[in-house]
Parts: sequence; C-alpha cells; structure tokens
Amino acid sequence: MKLYKKPIIENILFISGLTRSGKALLCPIISGFNNTEKVSVNFFLEQIPTLNYLGEINTHTSKFLLRSGMNRAIYDNAIGRNANFRPDDFTSVWKNKNPMEYVKRLSEPDGDEVLLKLNSQNKIYPMMVHNGLWHSKIWFNAFPSLKFIHMQRNPIEIIYSWIGKGYGGSFYNSPRSDIVTFNYKGEILPYYAFGWEKEWLGLKDVDRIIFMVNHIRNCHQESYNQLDKELKKRILFIKHKSITSNPDESLLEIANFIGESASTSMPNILLQENCPRVIEINEFSRKTLAIKKGSSKKAFDLLMLMHNQFESEHLGI
Repeated sequence: MKLYKKPIIENILFISGLTRSGKALLCPIISGFNNTEKVSVNFFLEQIPTLNYLGEINTHTSKFLLRSGMNRAIYDNAIGRNANFRPDDFTSVWKNKNPMEYVKRLSEPDGDEVLLKLNSQNKIYPMMVHNGLWHSKIWFNAFPSLKFIHMQRNPIEIIYSWIGKGYGGSFYNSPRSDIVTFNYKGEILPYYAFGWEKEWLGLKDVDRIIFMVNHIRNCHQESYNQLDKELKKRILFIKHKSITSNPDESLLEIANFIGESASTSMPNILLQENCPRVIEINEFSRKTLAIKKGSSKKAFDLLMLMHNQFESEHLGI
C-alpha cells in the first residue's frame, strides 16, 4: 500500500527554535503581517518527526500523518473550531491583528466551500514548532514549499530559563510534558538523551541542562548542514537580541522572506511584546554567575564555549 494525502495549502510557515528561545515572542509579530493567519501550535503533530528520528515511524508513514494532521489543523482553524480565546496565550485570537475574524468564523458554513476559500485567499499559515530545524528533513519532505523562521538566542539565556523551569529534573515524567520520552532502566528520559543515557543520568540538574542544550544545538547544526542549497534559502535566522533591541531591522528581513508587509497593527503588537526593550548587561552577568555556581567546571566551560561560538559565528544556531 502506498499512502497518499495532498496538503490543503502550500503556504506554511514554521516559527522554530529551542525551547525558551523566543518563539512565543515572535509568534504575535508574525501574525501582525498582512495575509497571515494567527499562529497555531500542535504538540501532538510534533511527536511525528521525533518518532521518525528515533526510527519508531518510517518516513512514508510520517509524511502521511504530518499532512493529515496539518490539513485538519488548517481546516479547523478556517471554521473557528478549537479557537483559543485565552487573552495572553501566544496562539490566542486576541494576539492576531483581526481577532473578530475568528469570532465570525464560528457561525460560517463548513464543508468544501471552506477549501475553495482557503485556496483563493492563499494566506500564510504560521505554526510554532520546537526544534524544527533538527527535524527539518522530514518536515520539508512532507511540505515541499515550507519556510522556517528559526529563533536564535544566547545559550546562557536559554539555559538559565531551563533551570527556572526545572528541565534538568523530573519534569519529563510529568503528564504535562509534551516531549517524546522513553524508559531507560526504569528512568523516564527525554529523547534529547537518546544515545547518551548513562552520561545523562550521571549528571546533576544544571550540568544536565547544559549538556542537553549543547546536544540539541549540535543536532540543529548537523541537520542544517545536510540540507541542500535551495532548502537553506527557505530558512531565515532571527536573533532574539536583534528583534528585542532593533525590531525594525528584523521586521524588514521577515517581510522580504515571507513576501508580505507589516500591517497597521504592528506598532501596537510590538508595544505589547515590549519591543524594543533595554537589554540589561548586569542582568546577563547575574544569570551567568548563577549558572556557574550551580554547575561543574566542565559543564560551565562548555557553556562558555557555546556562548563564544554564538556571539562570533554568523549562524549561531
């Protein structure tokens, strides 16, 4: 049997990056461009590329499931099903430039005419994904016209945030965790630890976070390096520091990349997202010192290596 599913639309945009890299900051900004839907997220759909990476689902089946799931998400969004009205959530209708459009959809007809409308409007459908660049090969395989905006943030900021969230401890055993986990000798581990389980278990919480972030960044870099030249053109890198300190420059890059201009709502959206903002150097130093106090010398040296690479390299994934 050869499974087959045609995508409803081709104009899909992913906002990608490590956890705590600033994706939620960028999502409302993307929704502030003309001809874009509100940003969505689908944690279940994200499991498929991960399971494909782990060899639990073959590529052919993964492609079918990704297209099926994305089609359903796009259709449901078009008819107002599962609309999110939480005021402060990054996928909320209130984070879009035209929230009443989603209220209106609740009473509009469903069915085939929705598909005709989707094709005629050809709107950009943005979705936030975690570690999308790591799994970009299977995503591109399922959606050949897909584009990525990958958020880059200094590893010190990411690791400090992970520490605050408890990502080095028992978080992955919580029912709230949406990360693919596996049982290793009675311990529940995130898939980030696949292939170096013994080392992962032997680390203390802060060291574990530092080594995990380093591993994920390396996987991002390796996957990116394996993409051909044309696919690399469909990935835009945006630094968290750039969009928070000089948003106009980042907005221009995004506009050129997606082929749409910023709407008249963009100034208000930037204000809501606190962009631009003052970057406190002392605050960054405080975070660095806090990580140093909780980590081993080996782990902290690795952190500083990541920091120096991020600040000096052009890509800085």
